[in-house]
Amino acid sequence: MSSNICIQTILEIRKLSRFLDKYSKYLNNNYNVTLPQMLSLYEISQHDSMNLTELTRSVNLNNSAITGIVDRLEAKGFVNRVKKAGDRRTIYLEITPAGKEYTALLTKILEDDCFFDEKKLGKENVNDIFQSLAKITNALDPEIKKIEIL
Repeated sequence: MSSNICIQTILEIRKLSRFLDKYSKYLNNNYNVTLPQMLSLYEISQHDSMNLTELTRSVNLNNSAITGIVDRLEAKGFVNRVKKAGDRRTIYLEITPAGKEYTALLTKILEDDCFFDEKKLGKENVNDIFQSLAKITNALDPEIKKIEIL
């Protein structure tokens, strides 16, 4: 095992990324929704309405990915694009009743069908892992290397 902490950290984060890719395929095969679609739907459901830029920042995906995701969610009848009277240039996203219902169903499903087994880890360990992940992501300052995360 390498003693370089930077390489070790990158390799572990890469493993997580790969697990999330596989989990997204699993969700799509079993529930007809990808992980980015599910996260986007969840975020939209938490607000009365939000624009594409807010969603992009909220789920940490780029504009073109979000546009495709919203297209698919709209085609499924889960969200609507709405232009507000005050600013016709900005498109807002609103969840439909079917989207609310599907989000509630997915949230319930994920309690039993998450990509990790909370029972094996224990609630306290899950909280520790979450806090550690938050510390890592907060320590990654995109301004240092001029990395744009949108």
